Amino acid sequence: MHDFIEPIFHPGAHPRFCLNALRHLGGWRDRATAAEKNRRLSASTFTELFSGDWLDLMSPRAPVIHGGNWPSLVESARVAARGCASTGWILALVGGHGSIVRRLPAACQDQLYSKGSRQLFASASSSGESRLSLETAGMRVNGRWRFSSGVDDASWLLLNAPCHNHPDATRTPRFLVLVETRDVQRLDSWDSSGMAATGSHDVLTEQLLVPHDRIFALHEIFAADLNRQSEDYIDRLPLVPYLTTSIIGPLLGCAEGAHAAYIASMASSAEIADARVSEQAAHSAAQLFSAQLLYHSLISRLHDAGCHGRELDPGQLLLLKRDRAYLAQQCVEVVRRLVERLGASSLVGGNPLHRHWRDIQTMAAHRDVAWSDAMFASGESALRPV
Repeated sequence: MHDFIEPIFHPGAHPRFCLNALRHLGGWRDRATAAEKNRRLSASTFTELFSGDWLDLMSPRAPVIHGGNWPSLVESARVAARGCASTGWILALVGGHGSIVRRLPAACQDQLYSKGSRQLFASASSSGESRLSLETAGMRVNGRWRFSSGVDDASWLLLNAPCHNHPDATRTPRFLVLVETRDVQRLDSWDSSGMAATGSHDVLTEQLLVPHDRIFALHEIFAADLNRQSEDYIDRLPLVPYLTTSIIGPLLGCAEGAHAAYIASMASSAEIADARVSEQAAHSAAQLFSAQLLYHSLISRLHDAGCHGRELDPGQLLLLKRDRAYLAQQCVEVVRRLVERLGASSLVGGNPLHRHWRDIQTMAAHRDVAWSDAMFASGESALRPV
């Protein structure tokens, strides 16, 4: 399939990872239909993601590339998502969890990697049924935890929630606990129409006791530590803006993949003589180019801040969230316009354009690119400046 154009990668990203992702793009695309049907990525894909160092880019065992690990992760995920959005998601979001692990004490890292260098760290969101309770020997973990992308193939699970009986509860809103996935029950709950291959099932923990050496104050792990000695700024700056912005890689890549699929399908179609087809192809290409510029701007803001050891101020963070949400909506509009042009005969599960359409709607619903919250906060700040 024609890949539209070769992406112009952000200069902060290391070419080795981005170009290697391009070489694997065809294989990831070829497996996308089966991965969606099976609701998980194949073993072959995970082997490639590890052997290409993508899933280790942010880990304590990451190759040192002098501060370009985060842009390399996001850009590689963008490439992967052109063929399979779920592959891009696992790469960017689940692979990005290594940036949390690398901030943990060395003794804890050694424990997490004691069974080998290839460890995958999934996470899950707390729910109304999630409970942490402090005991003498550690923290008791109970309840249901939601949307654990990649949990089928992960070795460790990162959970966080309040612990109301902890003596530091008033100063520590949430605690991070690390549990082995073999100790939790995976619930077959992921039935989304989009991003099916991420396998984002809920998990259940029942009276699970986590020792003290795998319990941490979440805000301390995520906080800035500008004096920390490290080759990579991801260890020194506040972590949340980087973790929550990684989603833009698979979002943009999914839209680019949809446009490539549309061009490929129409190039050999009799409908190419229809002026509306040409207009929609050009319109979406122009909108996609605009989205690419915004995408590069988002990466640049965080990468430049990291390289100069500078935290984004509250106003800059509001703009970051606003522009992430706007980018997500632009990507959705690109794909929507293309899908609307297709006839009824294309409304089949195996059509790659419709797979991209299902996937991008699901990604755009993620809280990190939620439109209403981001726009309301940014608008309030502009209309009622302090």
